[in-house]
Amino acid sequence: VESISRRFDQAGLPNDVLWLDIEHTNDKRYFTWHPSYFRQPKELQRALWASGRRLVTITDPHIKRDPHYYVYTEAHQHGYFVADESGAREFHGHCWSGDSSWIDFVNPEARRWYSSLFAYDKYVGSTEHLFTWIDMNEPSVFSGPEGTMPMNVRHVNNIPHSQVHNTYGLYHAMAASGGHLHRSNGKQRPFVLTRSFFAGTHRYAAVWTGDNQGKWSHLKASVEMVLLLSLSGITFCG
Repeated sequence: VESISRRFDQAGLPNDVLWLDIEHTNDKRYFTWHPSYFRQPKELQRALWASGRRLVTITDPHIKRDPHYYVYTEAHQHGYFVADESGAREFHGHCWSGDSSWIDFVNPEARRWYSSLFAYDKYVGSTEHLFTWIDMNEPSVFSGPEGTMPMNVRHVNNIPHSQVHNTYGLYHAMAASGGHLHRSNGKQRPFVLTRSFFAGTHRYAAVWTGDNQGKWSHLKASVEMVLLLSLSGITFCG
């Protein structure tokens, strides 16, 4: 990462942010760091900050089902995952982390717990110079129907997913933004970037329109999308 930052300087290319996808984690466990590639994450964040750049890490709503992973075990013990159609068992499916469960962001208690994960003593290796990218929060489920969560799975108070599908990303953004405020005791303005959104998301996160390709048709569509988003009140978009 530091080498990439230096190469931007050498080439005279402006760059404000470096983004770390899931490969920066320890075996695709969010809120962790790869033990070989990121041995000193705090020093990296401070060096980038000193050079005028920011560092952003990804955290998705699907959590690796691993009994030795503290994020999974805490959510499992407190019942903070989306349940299957029976309401009695955790829903699980396949995503980037492999066999995963999904945090029930519709549940206010689950949102508060998720926000607590951003605290510096819990997200070990994080500093005030680290910001957040939330993705796959439509929610994407590789093994699900049409690549998403089944509409009959259950959220808090037995709410079917069909009633909250479009707002799931908004609730995720609320929780992530709340985590940034929580870690700084309300002193630092959050930066969260989300892919999924709903009316009101502008209060919590910036929005990007999803993955695209280097095609003129995609460029045309992107201009139309960001103009419509801006007209809808989501002006921090791209």
